Amino acid sequence: MENSSKKKRIKLTSDVKQIILIVAAFTIMILVFSIGSEYFLKKDNIITILISAVPLGLIAIGECACLVTGVFDMSPGMVASLAGVIWATLITQFGMNTWLAFAIALFFGLFSGAIAGVSTAWFMMPAWMSTYALMQIWRGVIMIITGGKAINMSAYPEFKVLGQTKITNSITLPILLLIIIYVIVYFVFKYTKFGRSLFIVGGNIEAAKNAGLPVKSIQFFCFVLSGGMAALGGLVFASRSASANPIIGELYAMQAISATVVGGTKMGGGKANIAMTFIGVLIMVGMQNGLNMIRLPAFYQYIASGLILFIAVMLQTSRQN
Repeated sequence: MENSSKKKRIKLTSDVKQIILIVAAFTIMILVFSIGSEYFLKKDNIITILISAVPLGLIAIGECACLVTGVFDMSPGMVASLAGVIWATLITQFGMNTWLAFAIALFFGLFSGAIAGVSTAWFMMPAWMSTYALMQIWRGVIMIITGGKAINMSAYPEFKVLGQTKITNSITLPILLLIIIYVIVYFVFKYTKFGRSLFIVGGNIEAAKNAGLPVKSIQFFCFVLSGGMAALGGLVFASRSASANPIIGELYAMQAISATVVGGTKMGGGKANIAMTFIGVLIMVGMQNGLNMIRLPAFYQYIASGLILFIAVMLQTSRQN
């Protein structure tokens, strides 16, 4: 009786140990950078980190959904960039209403996700290959439209509403939007039949098929969600910066994958924690901010991001073994 209770306790605490590890890493990062810079924990800098985390945080939601089902999306960075470019171009070149142009740009993200979903679920293309191809296509489209130059939107007040509206002195509309979406996705993942089906598909796709789950439709939905969240992230960034920057999404895909894996999402599918994904996003953004605060050159950020991902995957692999 005593031995069985001990085994139960060990099983129950395995996920808790992972959460403790993630929170500990987050805490250590805060301590290191707060020692390195007196400004790191200042209110203004914390707000800056949160605002900077919004685009990546939105993209990480879609990436997390894909990873849960055992695939990953390489295209969200370019989707984010092109969504902002489409929004700005429709306004400046065609005189379109700001919010109609916004809706079209957001729809583009859903459309991109639908292409990835169909090619992966029904045409059986490897997800990384189909989404990498889309990434290259959208990169080319961006350069054709912009010539590699940002589109300045500072003269369009409505364009800046989404990214610059303040709810309170500390909370902006993008931060509130991010929190609301994370809460919704958390409850969908944890408490709905659809959310549970994502984990079943990622854990054992053959078992999911045998159980009668619509595996292809589930995979399709995850890519559509990823495309939609990527577009929304790009639109928020464009609105906040009052410009459509053609290169802002270059690193978003790998950063989003890193954030989700750091947050405990299993690379092979079947396991994720959306709340910890949010912490993973804060670790990635906080790391960049902290390195800037202590005035390390930008290329150290690549090394730090790579090390974080390497350690997260290594720990994940060792737990599985």
